Amino acid sequence: MSTTTLPHQGTITEVLKSLETEITALFEHLDLQFLYKFPVFAPDPRGRTRDFHPPELFRGLLHCFYNSIYEPEAMAQELTNDDVWRVCEFKRPPSRRTIGRFIDDLSGVVEEVFSRILQQVLVRVELGSCFRIDGTDVRAPRPDEDASWNYDSTAEETYYGYGCCLVTTDNNIPIAAEFTDEKSVDKETARRITQDRYFPNESRGCCLNAAKQSLSV
Repeated sequence: MSTTTLPHQGTITEVLKSLETEITALFEHLDLQFLYKFPVFAPDPRGRTRDFHPPELFRGLLHCFYNSIYEPEAMAQELTNDDVWRVCEFKRPPSRRTIGRFIDDLSGVVEEVFSRILQQVLVRVELGSCFRIDGTDVRAPRPDEDASWNYDSTAEETYYGYGCCLVTTDNNIPIAAEFTDEKSVDKETARRITQDRYFPNESRGCCLNAAKQSLSV
C-alpha cells in the first residue's frame, strides 16, 4: 500500500474535513490509547519497550496529513521542528525509517483506526468551532397527531408541525439532518444527530453521555 494513498481513504478524508481547528488543539481531546488494542501495535510480549510509541507517531502523522505532507522523508523533516515534535509528545524526532515502518503497520488497520478517530472528533470537538446548526419549521396539517404547536421566533408566530435540525460545516455543506419536536435545538441534540448520522449502531445514551463529558472539558 503506497503511503500516498492513505489520505484518500474515505474515513481519513472525513477526519481531515472535521479538523476546522488547529490540529494541536485537537490533540488535547483525542485518546489514542486504543491503538494498543490492535495486535500490530500491542506491547512486545517479551517486555521490550518501543523507542517511539503508536500514539505519538499517530499524532505526528495527523499533523503531517493536516499540512499536506505525505511522504515519510518529508514527514521526518517536518518533525525535526522543535515545536512540532514536542507537541506530538515525542522525546526526540523520529527517523524516516521509523515513520515508514509505522505507516506500513497502520496500513493494515487504517480504516478502523480512522473510524475510531472520526468518532472521537464528532463527539469531543465543540460543534461551534466546526459546524453550524440551523433549525427550520416543517408545518403539518392538523390531523397529524404526531405534530405539535411550536413557536417560530423568526416569524414571531406559532405553528403546528415539527422542527428540522440541519448540521452543516462552516462552508455550509450539510452533513446531518433530522426532524425534531421543536424548531430550536441545543448543541447536545445537534451533536447527537451528527453522531447518529455517522455511527447509527451506537446507543443514543452513550452518545449523549460522551457529549456531556466533552462539554465539561
